[in-house]
Amino acid sequence: MKNLVKTTSIFALGLMLMAAQVNASVLDREDKTVEKARALAKDCAPDDWEAFAKAADMCITKKVNLTEAKEWFEKSLAIKESSLGHEVAGDYYMVSKLYRDAAKHYIQSMKLVKEKSNSADLSELQAKVEKAIVKSKQ
Repeated sequence: MKNLVKTTSIFALGLMLMAAQVNASVLDREDKTVEKARALAKDCAPDDWEAFAKAADMCITKKVNLTEAKEWFEKSLAIKESSLGHEVAGDYYMVSKLYRDAAKHYIQSMKLVKEKSNSADLSELQAKVEKAIVKSKQ
């Protein structure tokens, strides 16, 4: 019986250490993403709408630092209304479970892409719109 308790205790301790190590590596990746995004937003020109959109996208993709990411894509769209900015905004609203807002931004992104090139491939954006609409009805 003592051996069973000892073995179970050692096993539980090992699991806790392994979980802590995995958690630390995830947090480290999140910190690096936030650091890179902040550096990109900080070092860019004040009117570099694309850099702000990309910084926001980095965080939204990893689902970290979403408050600051929102500020960055809003700043990007205030500088220039772009398809990238609207797509990033749509991604933010999807992560935030605000599906109607996401669909609106994806549709605006599609319109801006179409204005640039009538033959542009919109399949990825269409899939995002459809997913947002389906989720909004659930």
